[in-house]
Amino acid sequence: MQMKLELLLEAAGAKLAFSSHTFEAAKPMGECHTDWAAAEKKTFLAAGEAAGWEISLSYAAVNGENPGAEIEVEWLHRGESAQAAAEVRFEFAAWTPSTYVLVPGAVYKGNRFEARKLSYPPCWTRLPERGPEVPALITDVPRLAYGDGPSAFHLLAGDAATPAVGLYDPVRRQGCLIFTRQRTEFGETSIHVAEAEDRSSAVVAFRAPGVRPLTKYDMCTTEEPSMDRGADFREGDKIHMSFQAYSFPCSSVGGLFGVLTQVRRSLTGTPELSWGLPFSAAWEIQEKKYNEMNWNRAYGYYAVGTVDMKHQDWQLGWVGGGMSSYALLLEGGEESVRRARRTVDFIFSGQTAAGFFSGVFYNGRWYGDEFNDDPARDAPEQWHIVRKSADALYFLVKHFIALNKRGLNEPVPEQWLTGTRRLADGFLRLWSRYGQFGQWVHAGTGEMLAGGSAGGAMAIGGLALYGRYLDEEVYLTAACAAGDYYYRRYTLEGVTTGGPGEILQCPDSESAFALLESFVVLYETTGEAKWLERAEEAAQQALTWCVSYNFAFPEGSTFQRLGMLTAGSVIANVQNKHSAPGICTLSGDSLFRLFRATGNLLYLEQLRETAHQLTQYLSRHDRPVRGWDGLDMPPGYMSERVNMSDWEGEERVGEALPLSCWCEVSSMLTYAEVPGIYVQPDKGLLWAADHVECSLQEEEGKPVLTVANPTDYPAVVKLFVELSTAAGLPLGPCASADWPRLRVAPGGVRKISLAL
Repeated sequence: MQMKLELLLEAAGAKLAFSSHTFEAAKPMGECHTDWAAAEKKTFLAAGEAAGWEISLSYAAVNGENPGAEIEVEWLHRGESAQAAAEVRFEFAAWTPSTYVLVPGAVYKGNRFEARKLSYPPCWTRLPERGPEVPALITDVPRLAYGDGPSAFHLLAGDAATPAVGLYDPVRRQGCLIFTRQRTEFGETSIHVAEAEDRSSAVVAFRAPGVRPLTKYDMCTTEEPSMDRGADFREGDKIHMSFQAYSFPCSSVGGLFGVLTQVRRSLTGTPELSWGLPFSAAWEIQEKKYNEMNWNRAYGYYAVGTVDMKHQDWQLGWVGGGMSSYALLLEGGEESVRRARRTVDFIFSGQTAAGFFSGVFYNGRWYGDEFNDDPARDAPEQWHIVRKSADALYFLVKHFIALNKRGLNEPVPEQWLTGTRRLADGFLRLWSRYGQFGQWVHAGTGEMLAGGSAGGAMAIGGLALYGRYLDEEVYLTAACAAGDYYYRRYTLEGVTTGGPGEILQCPDSESAFALLESFVVLYETTGEAKWLERAEEAAQQALTWCVSYNFAFPEGSTFQRLGMLTAGSVIANVQNKHSAPGICTLSGDSLFRLFRATGNLLYLEQLRETAHQLTQYLSRHDRPVRGWDGLDMPPGYMSERVNMSDWEGEERVGEALPLSCWCEVSSMLTYAEVPGIYVQPDKGLLWAADHVECSLQEEEGKPVLTVANPTDYPAVVKLFVELSTAAGLPLGPCASADWPRLRVAPGGVRKISLAL
């Protein structure tokens, strides 16, 4: 067993070492270091004149498709030490700046991009860089240096979707993954990656208790004073640190993501899920709230929020404008359907000559998409986040299909058809002129103001779906060409950027999921196998943003008191370091469609976690969620903040932003598009995302499904049953309209015989 760990480290190009650190507040004051001696059962590390650590290391093989090593390190303190921390180090002697460095949800490609120090919200109008070929620019986030000089980043485990560091060495064609746990007996663990100034070596280290030296990350700055502190250790105190390490041949960044997807839960195990509110019960609360609080009577649309302010009124796409209306059109009652249709009418009232839209509307006036109010901005009313119009194209076509699925026996209004064609043609012109969709365009002319991001990725899926809807090849041809470009430029490189409009081009989860959605649509519309392969690669990258374990919130925090479980939530981006209740702004049904095409259960597993966990975040009468303003949020509110990181201050970890947010739309889309129960009776496959307990057995030669509702709410559960041989056939949008609903009373049980 000893040789296996040594060989694993050798293959990774690393050696194992230990350090003891002392601090004055967060200022490093001293360090003692020793290498791991494999032949020795224990290692002694001095920690000053009258103190030290007895370090015991044990390990065992992790067998399976991806063999690795599970490592346990026990630190036994001798003597007394003040403000100290213990550190396990993986030291890499053969290193190049081309090494791809990953911390899931926090660091992609080392975040090694040009950075600008701007206050929040950072805006392109404040930068001199313009045009389609602007360099990738990020804000001042934790990162490795883009140029010369010191190069290091320091994180707490809560900054990561999975507490881990991944490396891909393109020179040695080797991958490496190192996992740890969020906490030890002495608090949260910290994660450190530091390069030598000549970039010839590097260290990946894990420290307990976690201490980020001198400074920490706060909104858009890495220069906030660190409040981390070492611990005071006495004779006999112990720290237990756990790791899993993998080293494997790897020919691409995608190979690193692929292994990570397989093993990311192997140290922490399958996470517990929350139980309590069925999808249908959440839907009822949200539909009521949207009609009572989000409906703008004066102008006739569903607002994205409830507060009287510009960005809570109307924003197209992104945070829910024209997306909530789709869910309500597909699933809502008569009033919701009528208002959803009026919302689409309103959307086209803001269309420009270029076919795009002004992204913001407030009190009778259209605005550009810039967030900042700096009076020196350059024509801010003309700046449009192209992602918003891309989302609109995709969801407008889904509105058309929903109209037909609802059987309303009314043609799609001519205004909708004409406006959507103008929008699709606007994207065709963008593609023809620039060979990309960019991140920011001039709303009125279609000129690309800032390119070089994956922000417009949803236009691929929108053009493909629109081309199929009209049976017009020109749109599908452009979608395929754009899909090729975005795959090469972003998926293959392992970095997706530009989804949110207020992070410059920091890596983000939203563009990753948009690429997944678009590749799935391309596969379903063309039948070409390459799009299925690319969808899998995009899914593996997108899953790195999904929290894989349940974070331990601070005692007494709102989320700790309510028993909130973080597995399945999705980290937004590397600037806004919160996780969120769902995918911004999608149901995640692309993972379900991808499972049907591939049979890979990992996609169902992720979808179950993300979908099932959503309803726990919904504030309701019998279980209000208190905002950080000290007030209970109204029923139907859902905050986007699942703060595991202290990027907004230590006091905000486990606390809720008291606003109605886009994640409410993700929840509604989930009920509208994702089956509550899915069965392939011929294979004995049973999967349930909703808050019901299910079993499948055979009675008198026929499969029988038993569904129990353990909650205090009536459940109306969508059931999708098919033979495994049918799973390879694409469902297309709005398939859920044809699925039967099962009504199960609180505490009730239903049995259903399934016909093969």
